[in-house]
Amino acid sequence: MYLIIGASGFIGSHLYSYCKRNGIHVAGTYYSHSFVKEWIRFDLCQDDFGSICQNYFKENLPKAVIVCGANANIDNCKRDEYGSRLLNVEGTRRIFEQAAEMGVKSVFLSSEAVFDGYRGMYREEDVPNPLTLYGRQKLQIEEYMAGRLDEYLIFRLSRAVGSSFGEKDIFHEFYNRIICQKEIICLKEQSFCLTEVDDIACTIIRALESGINGVYHLASNNYITRFDLANIYAKKIFGGYGKILEMEYENFKFLDHRHIHGGLRGDRLAGLLGMKYMDIETILDRYKRSYRRNG
Repeated sequence: MYLIIGASGFIGSHLYSYCKRNGIHVAGTYYSHSFVKEWIRFDLCQDDFGSICQNYFKENLPKAVIVCGANANIDNCKRDEYGSRLLNVEGTRRIFEQAAEMGVKSVFLSSEAVFDGYRGMYREEDVPNPLTLYGRQKLQIEEYMAGRLDEYLIFRLSRAVGSSFGEKDIFHEFYNRIICQKEIICLKEQSFCLTEVDDIACTIIRALESGINGVYHLASNNYITRFDLANIYAKKIFGGYGKILEMEYENFKFLDHRHIHGGLRGDRLAGLLGMKYMDIETILDRYKRSYRRNG
């Protein structure tokens, strides 16, 4: 059995659903929004892993705890340094400390933000150099896990996206701007690897079942700029859109730094597990079918 902390979030909910579809025993937690009646109310900043196990699982401890809950908004982390540290660092580390004491494997979703974004397409052996508070918080947990835990998995992600209409992802950002006839303004040359969220869920479970440990990049080869992705999306779903702009960094009022050249090379993990990730065309074809049914 796996325990997902933050099952109500984008990746957490897909991970939970993947387990359910495939007959994998799973439990999930939520903080403010419960979409599944079986989910357990849990505050990552205050509640204990030991308490949740004692109250809900008794002697049947989970094989792994997967922490998906986090404040992933770069500017929000900078705006509330104390609150974001409490959630992204202190609370997460406390859960992993308690899990290790109980013999439960720890799984952490990290980010390409641990790198500086100057070059892009980073490999696992590249040296982290985070330029944002959010990236430094992610790296703190990575360093804690690598230095203190024996059984752990760290998955660095680039950009997760759904292949269904209505997900809270970058496609929905584009959709809302287009239907409101607003400009889609993209940071010039900002790039990332687009990975379908169900592929992410499948990879996490396969990795857990394989028994591997360590740090891995979980990313497809769909390396693309935000500007190009917006245009491809608009053409596929709406036949095109004339208000997609690319602007220089200095024209944005970011509270904290932004990556330009992101992206991760995920070949090592994909090869190890035999994963084949969806390409952008397949993702958007599936999205378009879903949009026609539900849009």
